[in-house]
Amino acid sequence: MYGLFIYPEMTQSHMDALKIDTYNLTETIMEICQTIQTEAKDSATDDHRLSNPVQICHGLEHFCDIILELDLSPDSNAAPPDPASDFSELADFGISLISQLMEWAELLQLKEMTNTLDDVIITTGVWCARNLGHIQQIEPLVDALTRISNAHTEPDFLIELSQIYQEIANAIAPEIKEDMDNKDPMRPWRILNLNYGIVATRSYNLTIMEQAFEQLLIRLPNDAHKFFTEGMEQMEMIDYPTHVRDMMEKYYLRTNNPTLH
Repeated sequence: MYGLFIYPEMTQSHMDALKIDTYNLTETIMEICQTIQTEAKDSATDDHRLSNPVQICHGLEHFCDIILELDLSPDSNAAPPDPASDFSELADFGISLISQLMEWAELLQLKEMTNTLDDVIITTGVWCARNLGHIQQIEPLVDALTRISNAHTEPDFLIELSQIYQEIANAIAPEIKEDMDNKDPMRPWRILNLNYGIVATRSYNLTIMEQAFEQLLIRLPNDAHKFFTEGMEQMEMIDYPTHVRDMMEKYYLRTNNPTLH
């Protein structure tokens, strides 16, 4: 999928877990760090709202060393650490630093690099979801996933992207999943799950659609009715395959509870 970092395992099932090229990921992060430090210095850019790129990259070098060491560890497939672990905040540390690097890439108008950083931050999020504690830094991941989702229409690509949505959403910190402060329609947790449902629909894959829709019912019960109502409207506007229409209608009927006379 993400050519540099994430790719499907070559087995008979298309639904197998995606693999991560951690070495290539960390090498790319360091290369981007070097480029941004050089570009920032040469352009004499001074924005006091952004952290010093040298400090950002120093932190990312430390982050990359740790995840490479963990990835090569014999216990790398063990369960994620508990909240008291030394690594419990490592996911947020790395995601935050990559997000700050992206701010520099945008300021320096490095368009190709900002696209690569979308891949980098999403791949890092998946790695953290598999290997570390819960993720608090959700907004940078949601923003990157949204941009990637909007840029692609190929069902096979969207199948893999749906798997990534699922893994990241499952790893979000419990206090965010509780969604107690749910008045803001633009809150990242809401956007993440709605986009997961949309991408799953566009994948045309019934298994993925059902997984996403069931989670939507649990995580955003107040939004489910509108989501499936608008989904049925899209079925009419766009020539979706019959099996996709049928799945959407199934959940539309579940959330609309029609009264029979």
